[in-house]
Amino acid sequence: MAEITKDMYGAVGKFGNKVFYRRGDKTFVKSIAKPKNPKTGAQSLQRVLLKAVNKTYSMMKGICNHSFEEYTNSFESMNKFKRVNLKYLRERAATLLESGQGLDAFYQFTPLESEKWTPFEAIISEGHLPVVSVGIDGSHRAYVCSPGRTYADFVARWGLQRGDMATFVTVQKRDDTYMTEIARLVLNPCNADGSGAPMSTEIVNSQGLFPCPDTGDQLNFANMQFDSDRFRFVLGRGGDVVAAGIIISRETPGGNWLRSNCQLVIDPAGFGSDLCSLAKAVEYSYKTHKIDTESDLYLNNADGE
Repeated sequence: MAEITKDMYGAVGKFGNKVFYRRGDKTFVKSIAKPKNPKTGAQSLQRVLLKAVNKTYSMMKGICNHSFEEYTNSFESMNKFKRVNLKYLRERAATLLESGQGLDAFYQFTPLESEKWTPFEAIISEGHLPVVSVGIDGSHRAYVCSPGRTYADFVARWGLQRGDMATFVTVQKRDDTYMTEIARLVLNPCNADGSGAPMSTEIVNSQGLFPCPDTGDQLNFANMQFDSDRFRFVLGRGGDVVAAGIIISRETPGGNWLRSNCQLVIDPAGFGSDLCSLAKAVEYSYKTHKIDTESDLYLNNADGE
């Protein structure tokens, strides 16, 4: 802080990297200090979360641009996805910090400099239809508790109705790359001539064949397995399932679509060497800047960049 000469007497405000202000009848000037490392812990956290949300939306856009009930515009759906997931991530991080567990217990994230995408427990749909719970077993296959082999069994177990659609969503690891896979099952069996078949029709018969010719059904049952208590599935070209969920959809008489809530379940063991907590992702993002991942200040200013 220094008193200025009479040439700048009376000046007030910011000019370049200096601030002029009055104190009594004198005018003073001080330089604005530029921090050596403006990337604070809170900013680092925010950017890691934003990266996770933005990249996940990009990789799952084919589903998430229309999976939120009452959001028919793709731009609005994108904003909804980002809004609900950033809220979830911040609140989950805050809960872990408050409980004393820390952010080392929160998966799955990647450092800012990493070009690899891995999924987190993203909310991929919202609505009012019944939720179908999904798990991932030790052999890296997704599963639901087995409702039986027929369309009627699925409808009854899940609290649905004929004509509802179940969209199976997985993220599968193949050759060190993570790929989103999607398949649909329309709970509306039909005969070869297109007429309606009875709901007692088996979805997969005893030979493992899919008997209904409905082209809306895109599940590849070569990678499916019905056990006594579980229906296991791997989609598309195969791989280890690291994240999974099922979205239920129903078209109303007015042409609108209802959805179910769906949040991805992840299998930390499936990530192998890619497994990375939120604390580590932030730490690795700015290796020259020591970050206290246990501090309450970690979440300050989380609403802004």
